[in-house]
Formats: sequence, structure tokens, C-alpha cells
Amino acid sequence: MVEQFRQHIEQLVPFAQEKKYLLTVSGGADSSVMAWLFHHCGFDFAIAHCNFHLRGEESDKDMLLVREMAKNYGVRYFEQEFDTLDYQKQHGLSLEMAARELRYHWFAQIFTDFDFVVTAHNANDNAETFLLNMTRGTGLRGLTAIPEKTTTLLRPLLHFSSAQIRRFAAEKGIAYRNDASNESEAFQRNKIRLSVMPKLEELNPELIPVFSRNIDLLKRQYRFYQRKMDEIKSSLLAEEGEMLRISIDKLRKCEDPALVLFEILKDDGFNASEVEQILDSLEKSPGKCFYSSRYQVVKDRKYLIVSPIDTFQQEEKKIEKIDDLEALGFTVEKFPISIAPDYTPNPDILYVDEKKLVFPLILRHWQEGDRFCPFGMQGSKKLSDFFIDQKINLLEKKNVQVLCSADKIVWLVGLRSDDRFKIDHQTENYYKIQYYGSI
Repeated sequence: MVEQFRQHIEQLVPFAQEKKYLLTVSGGADSSVMAWLFHHCGFDFAIAHCNFHLRGEESDKDMLLVREMAKNYGVRYFEQEFDTLDYQKQHGLSLEMAARELRYHWFAQIFTDFDFVVTAHNANDNAETFLLNMTRGTGLRGLTAIPEKTTTLLRPLLHFSSAQIRRFAAEKGIAYRNDASNESEAFQRNKIRLSVMPKLEELNPELIPVFSRNIDLLKRQYRFYQRKMDEIKSSLLAEEGEMLRISIDKLRKCEDPALVLFEILKDDGFNASEVEQILDSLEKSPGKCFYSSRYQVVKDRKYLIVSPIDTFQQEEKKIEKIDDLEALGFTVEKFPISIAPDYTPNPDILYVDEKKLVFPLILRHWQEGDRFCPFGMQGSKKLSDFFIDQKINLLEKKNVQVLCSADKIVWLVGLRSDDRFKIDHQTENYYKIQYYGSI
């Protein structure tokens, strides 16, 4: 097992002997064997132990065992005690989730000197996770169970069964403690372990190796699926800052539009039912909006437009003096007319006659019925018509701000200035106002 373990680590981690590992050790068989293996393979590691104080004196005995283990191995030791029940009550979590949040938050604090946090999940844990995900409902990703390696996490025991690990502990005389809470069916995972797995093993005594092989195959299939899905998504999408455009025409031509759209939107908080509603809207007129907790999808004429909610603040802002614009995402410079303006086309820059501004100025979102006189044109125009002419999509239109003086629009910020406020032969001084950030 030692050589298998060493080879497996070296396959998972390039230059494994040069890395630093933070081992999370509870004092149970799996994590105690893991620490023994790291020590005997000569890897550079430290040990971290969480005392959740869920089993009274037994929890303290676990902590003493792990503390002594670190001392015997001559490695750095980190220890943290938690009032898990109080944290659970304050945050309204299950006991499992409360303990998980506490430990991973702490690991993040002490992780700075290490390349990986290492946990002792084994092949049985992987099989149980597969079954749990199946019962809760999952896609292909959930069937791949526990990832063996992420950017900062490593789980090198996933190819060893619980029985193998305990036999090895007995052979080597590795001390560990049994957690009595593992025998309680109050936890969903324990129900799977204690009631479901034994029944399945009656059907196939080699159940855990079979699960391990199937999960490995599913991981390979999922990687292939992701590569193909990424190719499809890249042909549909265009990113513009925080905004994402999805071509409706190309989406319709996909073999399975619902699946593709779900893969695009799932990480933005949209579920399969909401994706179906968005697809139904494709045959309807533009303007329909859909919301998750953090994102919005707007159905425009040619695109579905995805963006974070509240890209801009909505309240009206009063500008008592010109310098007040500095705090709202603008720079302001004043020049005499003897210094000629640089009229390089840039919709983020406004040149305006100083005397034509009447304070206080107002910065607000545009409203239905707003009109202005577009720079370089004669007569006024409704903003809604201007947006159509300029092909401004629904989401962009929603976020347009206008700078007003005495109830007249001076500037559609980032789009077009008003001809009434332009520099002319009577101008003595002018402002160059540039928009550079979120309002």
C-alpha cells in the first residue's frame, strides 16, 4: 500500500516531493493512516485538527491523539476548537454543513504556507457520495462523486477502500480512534453507509471496486462532455465586460438547446425549470426578463443578455457643484476656449459650455418620454427612438444614465451629448467631463 500510495500522489501532483501539504486529521482510521503514509513516504507536511466539541470527552481524546501524532512525526501542528452547535443555531444549518463551513473557513486561514489541503476521503466515501447525489437528483457532474484533486484540495485515498485502510492500520499498528457518531443514522450519509451499502454488497461483494471503476469512467466521460460543451458554448457566446450575449439563432440550431442553455446559466443560479421558461420566451416579443438571486437574463431581439443584477445604482443623484461629479465615476477639467477641445470621437467624453449648465445638475436613469437633441442633429428625438436607431439592446438601455440641467438632458452618459449644450462662438470656458467607472 505504501508504494501504491506514493505512486498515486506522484501521478496526481507533479514534483510531489517539492510540495507542502496540510493534512486534515480527525484521529479516525482513514486520516491516521494517511498521516502515517505521508510520513513514511517522506513528504513535507503539517497536521491540522478540528475539535468540534460534539462528543464531549471523546472529542478531547481525539484531539490529544492527533496532537501526540504530530509530535511523534516531528511536524507542525495546527489545532482549533469550535462551538459547533452554537454556530449551527446562529446560521440555521444542518450539523454537517455547520462543521464543514467552520473547518474550511479555518483551513483557508492557515493555508498560506501550503500547496494543498489534504483530506482522507476513501473509496467508500466516494460510493456513498455517488448514491447520495443520485437520491437528491443530479446531472452527470454529480455522478463523478468526490473530485480527487482541485487547485488547492487533494484526496489521495479515494482509490483505497475503508476495509483496506483498516487492515493496513492493524498490520502497521497505527493508533486511531473510532467515532461513535458514525453509527448514528441521524445523518443521511450514515444511513447510506449502514443500511444501503450492506444490502448492495449482498448483491455484489466487490461493490466498492466496481463503484470506483464506474466513477473513474464517469469522470473521463464528463471531461469529454465538458470539452465538447465548451466548444459549443464558445460558438454561441460573446462577453462584454460583465455582460454575456447568447445568440438566439445559434442556440435554436443546437441539437439540445435546453441542455446547452442550462450549462451556460447553471453557475449563475438558474435551474432547469427556469431555463425551460427562458427557452419558451424565444418565440415571443423582446423584453422578457428572468432573475436568479444574482443574475438577470433579458430576451432581446437577437440575443439573450446575461448580466449581474443591479449593475448600476438606481437612485437619482443631485450635483450641487461640478466637482461633485468626481465622486460618481467622472473626471472633470475646465479649459478656456483659447485651448481648443480635442474632438476625437469618444462617447465617454462630454465637452460642454460652462455658462449653459444650471446647477444643481441631476444624474438619473432615463425615463419613458425623455427627449433630447442629439449632437449634430436638428430637432429633438425621443430617447426610446434613439435607442432603436443605435441598436441599443434592452439591458444596455435599462442601464443608461442621463445628466440633466434645468430639466434638459445634457448627456446620455457614454452615448451622445445634447446639441443645445455644445461649445459655440460665444463660449468662454468649457468643461471636459469623462466617464470612467460605475456610477
